[in-house]
Amino acid sequence: MRRWLYFIGITLLLVIQFIPASAEKDLPLEQLILQQHFTQKELERNLALLKQEEKDLLSEMAQLELELNRQALVIDAMKRHAGDVARAYYTGERASLLVLLLEARNFNNFLMAAEFLQLLFERDMEKLETFQQARAKAEALRSETRDRLQQVKRIRQHYEERLKEMIAIKMEKEKNLEQVDDPTSVQALMDHLVADWRERGLPTFRKFFGVLAGVMGQIPELATPDHIQSNGLFSHTLTIGEKEFNKFLISKNELFEQSYFQFADDQLIVEGSYDQINLRIVGEYELVSPTELKFHINQLMFDGFELPESTVDELEQEYDLGFYPSLINPNIRVESLSLGDQQLKLNLSLDLPFQLGGNNPSSPPSSS
Repeated sequence: MRRWLYFIGITLLLVIQFIPASAEKDLPLEQLILQQHFTQKELERNLALLKQEEKDLLSEMAQLELELNRQALVIDAMKRHAGDVARAYYTGERASLLVLLLEARNFNNFLMAAEFLQLLFERDMEKLETFQQARAKAEALRSETRDRLQQVKRIRQHYEERLKEMIAIKMEKEKNLEQVDDPTSVQALMDHLVADWRERGLPTFRKFFGVLAGVMGQIPELATPDHIQSNGLFSHTLTIGEKEFNKFLISKNELFEQSYFQFADDQLIVEGSYDQINLRIVGEYELVSPTELKFHINQLMFDGFELPESTVDELEQEYDLGFYPSLINPNIRVESLSLGDQQLKLNLSLDLPFQLGGNNPSSPPSSS
């Protein structure tokens, strides 16, 4: 009931529909304020996450610093042992022990002397190896500390950028609020919108993305002979139709019954509803390498309101919607892809571990 009243209020103030961010200036004032407030609050939530991530990294760095200090003490002790070993071999102390073998009076004494020298040599090597391991561990700790420091710097940069963005949006929203006749009712709608997103919207998006990420790992099931056209011995085209793709998704999970996936203009567009929430996802695949197609979200909409880039980044990092052709066959490589005319097309090649007619070591040499 509460949600129904919320939508009645929204409808009275504005008609919620998809309008690109570039056309924000053409939005009705009340809808513009709601969009700005929604973006502001999402940025605030993302800033809190960044702050916590920075805090966790700084804590990790403090632990690494303690471990480095402990490792320095270990290295110092090991260095003395390693120095003693090196000195013993340099001054000939170990070589002089070979006299024990030469002075052996019988075969049993010879075996005992040989065993003693073997144990001594192994002990020396263990000391040197322990010293090298301690140095390697210290270097790994230093490298990890440097990586953490770079992560903290990147997070701090992102934090400052988003903080500026949030402040600018907040100031603009407050200016716009001064122009409405009834700011109290608009404020109530703003509060409800944010609460609805955090209580129901975000969990729903996470569930949707989680299920979709799992199903994407099963896409290779569509790589059947009737979907593959041969362009030569090592070149093939995999074509998946839009309708068939949607049927496949529904067969994997009924969650996709109320949504539809479109292939158009090299973009994947998802529109539909789930748990009484309208969603819209627009994204594209990037050919990162012949063995990886990464999915980038260009736009994310919740009940007609666009989510900021920071939320998009959060969901992209949390859920992998990429496609990996090696799941079809370890030797398959993607040369190019296209989405359009209600079809997804992947141009594939076979990268076999041998070359026909090439200089294969296992093939017999050619006669001259």
